[in-house]
Amino acid sequence: MSNPKITKLIIKNFGCIGPQGVSIDIDKIVVLVGANNAGKSTILRAFEVVADCLKLEQDDFHNRQVLADNFPDIEIHSIVTQDNKPGDEWCQLLPDGTWLIKEKWTWNGIGTEPKRVGFNVKIDRWAQTGDKELMPWGTNNVAKSRRPKPHRVNTFDNPEVQAKAITSLLKSLLENDIKNIKTNETDELSRYDAIVSSLKELRADSKKIQQAGIADIQTQANLILEQIFPNYTMKVIAPESTAPIAIDLLGEEFGLEVGATGGPSFPLEKQGSGTQRTALWTILKLLADKGIKAKPAAKTAKTFHEPVGPNTAHILLIDEPEVSLHPRAIQAARDVLYSLPDNENWQVMITTHSPSFIDLSKDHTTIIRAEKDAGNNIGATTLYRPDQAQLDSDDKENLKLVNLFDSHISEAFFGGQVLVVEGDTEYTAFNHIKSREALAGNNDYHSLNVIRARGKVTVASMMKVLNHFKSKYYVLHDTDRQTVQSRIKDKSASANDHVVYRLTTIANPAWTNNNKIEAQMSGFSRVVASVVNFEEAYFSEVIDSDKPENCINRLKSDPDSYAVVKQLLDGILEINGAQLPLGAINWSNVQELDAAVTSWDSKITVLPDA
Repeated sequence: MSNPKITKLIIKNFGCIGPQGVSIDIDKIVVLVGANNAGKSTILRAFEVVADCLKLEQDDFHNRQVLADNFPDIEIHSIVTQDNKPGDEWCQLLPDGTWLIKEKWTWNGIGTEPKRVGFNVKIDRWAQTGDKELMPWGTNNVAKSRRPKPHRVNTFDNPEVQAKAITSLLKSLLENDIKNIKTNETDELSRYDAIVSSLKELRADSKKIQQAGIADIQTQANLILEQIFPNYTMKVIAPESTAPIAIDLLGEEFGLEVGATGGPSFPLEKQGSGTQRTALWTILKLLADKGIKAKPAAKTAKTFHEPVGPNTAHILLIDEPEVSLHPRAIQAARDVLYSLPDNENWQVMITTHSPSFIDLSKDHTTIIRAEKDAGNNIGATTLYRPDQAQLDSDDKENLKLVNLFDSHISEAFFGGQVLVVEGDTEYTAFNHIKSREALAGNNDYHSLNVIRARGKVTVASMMKVLNHFKSKYYVLHDTDRQTVQSRIKDKSASANDHVVYRLTTIANPAWTNNNKIEAQMSGFSRVVASVVNFEEAYFSEVIDSDKPENCINRLKSDPDSYAVVKQLLDGILEINGAQLPLGAINWSNVQELDAAVTSWDSKITVLPDA
């Protein structure tokens, strides 16, 4: 039987999240971005406590205050099918033939069990005391098996505890395999179970000997005790032992070392925190697939794991997986984590401050930005869902290729004003102005993120994504020319090693991308084009190479050039009513670009070299 699919998490009065609450869309991969202290880790914690029906600590209550009118409550919305649905009173029929189930957990004190209720669609309200049924799927223990088992990796877990946890978890993984070894496949018991059974028999057979020894000890002790406390006796209680017999098969010397292949290796506890954390979530995944889960424990604990139980689905909850990892390792870790949900039993939810951990080419990925407003209220906005953005295969390939060369394309997800530019020249120029103006005390560009699309073809793909942010963004690209000159080999005129080319005019492929950009314009976009290209429009020159370097030199040495490009940036962002300079056009249909380029070229005369 498949598990219900969790689609939404609604959190109120939990941690730093207040009564206004936040709503989190859940997919196979959920990436939480946002500033520090914006509630990202709180969202992970909320999923953990609700999925495992955990008791709360004082820090889990909003502002650490336990108030009757502000008890924490968390909702989970799930989609079910015929084979896993609860009773009909909990099932809201959806157009596609599936059903929506709503459950809510409330905690009314520190260290108390949560109260779980369901939304009864028959009476259109949450269940309450006195109703025949209070919750779908019955008791919490039964219902827990219907939800993914959470596996949490915190950012600043004690390194020593992490190393011990990893060793304990890996040890349990190997010991389970050892315990299943049989002398013959047809044997009813494994060799380990046979030994344990023998030890249990030994314990039972020794009971008579134990009783005789206990009686002797008891008699001698009472002879002494009676002299001190007359009329008092001491009894040694030794009931039949039912404690499980366990054998440490691998011993305390078992450990884990890491090192370069073929070179020396060192204990895991001596490794950096990035290596330790990566090893931890890697082993967590392997163990969960075998029915074992990590459990919270102090560094003096003997074990750091427990059985998962009947759960067959899992969710890995990781705070900032990029911490202490080299940039190349960050990208590799991202790819591994994104691949986990390829297995139907796994989901991943991470918090991150790294653009490298956002991959727009992956399906079933939801990107959510957590934010804190001026009143310290936490909010969450779903920025991106592939099923809603409707990226086609070309869009995904464009974004994937750009991300390979420049992961900073994903900075758009981290807040602030977003300006998408076509190439390196604009990116370099605007960042130079942003930096120089900041040094001069001008904070107009403090929240500006200049995103480099690295090509006109990617601009439209980025716009398709940004439209789902539902907030204002800006674009600057080149118009290019409608046609270009192309050399075509004249086969009839070419002979031997001599090749003859003829010049011909063809439609410019770059021009057709203007139609793609127009198709993605929305009420959230302001699109500006540099007539022909950046260098011709603002520097009145044609440059074929070293464009960014030439641009920076112009901005540093020529005040007029700096003023024009700053006016361009201010005009795009509409700062203080600034107007766009000559050579820039705010457009809404390709006919406007065609007229602008035609007019521009009509005023240009190119003279041959003297």
